Amino acid sequence: MQMLVHRTTVSLVSKNYITPNYLRLVLKCEDIEHYSDVPLGVNNKLFIPPQGHTTVEMPVFNAETKVWELENEENRPSVRTYTHRFIDLNKKELTVDFAVHDGDSIACNWARDSKAGAQIGLAMKLKHRDVLPDVKNFLFVTDMTGIPVVAALVETLPEDANATIITEVLTADDILDEHFTSKAKITTEWVINPTPEKGSQLAKIAKHAWQKLDSPNFTHITAEYSTVRTLRDFLRKEQSLTSSEFYACAYWQIDKKEDEEREKRLD
Repeated sequence: MQMLVHRTTVSLVSKNYITPNYLRLVLKCEDIEHYSDVPLGVNNKLFIPPQGHTTVEMPVFNAETKVWELENEENRPSVRTYTHRFIDLNKKELTVDFAVHDGDSIACNWARDSKAGAQIGLAMKLKHRDVLPDVKNFLFVTDMTGIPVVAALVETLPEDANATIITEVLTADDILDEHFTSKAKITTEWVINPTPEKGSQLAKIAKHAWQKLDSPNFTHITAEYSTVRTLRDFLRKEQSLTSSEFYACAYWQIDKKEDEEREKRLD
């Protein structure tokens, strides 16, 4: 069965830094009612126009040639995957958080440089399977790129659930417990790493936490590729877990640019 996807354009309403390296953008979406049943914690695609453009031209799929076509190839947007943080159906607004960092990042540069009214494209599936299983004990392991999805997911947990969240951030000023609000019992551990591009201790810390927790019912991992791969191998090969007992997705990879091919979904 084909998955329904709604594609539209959104425009920047406002933005503010909620930590020194974390930027929150509010986007106006006039036809937001299409996403009324989309749960928090799922991915969307952002279509970011070339630098200097304040409007976006959305490509159209040609079923015969199997090519996404544009009237003007110079206007082709770059597509990046993000997780929306909030949807406000009444205000017709969508909130997206960006972990901003130095380097050649199309999405970060747009988030930093864009002015009110600037336009990007948006696409989201309208139907989704449950992201988290119906269990009681969770371990979330993430870095700054995965904070939005973890924050959205723990917000959906019931009050009889328990969640341990281990989060790597760039600086102590990026520690923000208000990221994670939930009816569930939440335990947070923050790991400071100012140079994640040179490596991380996150996998080692998460392994210790997993064993200390006496095998959480479900483990959710979103971080740099090496961290995710190490933890995936630990859970599968050393702990004999099945794919139904954990989720592992690499959001970025050291020495790989955003548009370079890499393995993303590991389980």
